[in-house]
Amino acid sequence: MKKDSKQKYLNRDEVNEMIESAIRRHNRRSTIISSVLGWILIGGYSFGLFQAVHNV
Repeated sequence: MKKDSKQKYLNRDEVNEMIESAIRRHNRRSTIISSVLGWILIGGYSFGLFQAVHNV
């Protein structure tokens, strides 16, 4: 059985554009995740601080 496949090769500019797009997407997602985790940690810290001050 012979496969009749026509291969399309990507040039350097297309590959660089794909890589830059993937890096932008990764940076955007990691920024969102980091900010959410940061707000959760700040909220937990401030909640504990207010509890400690209230109990004193």
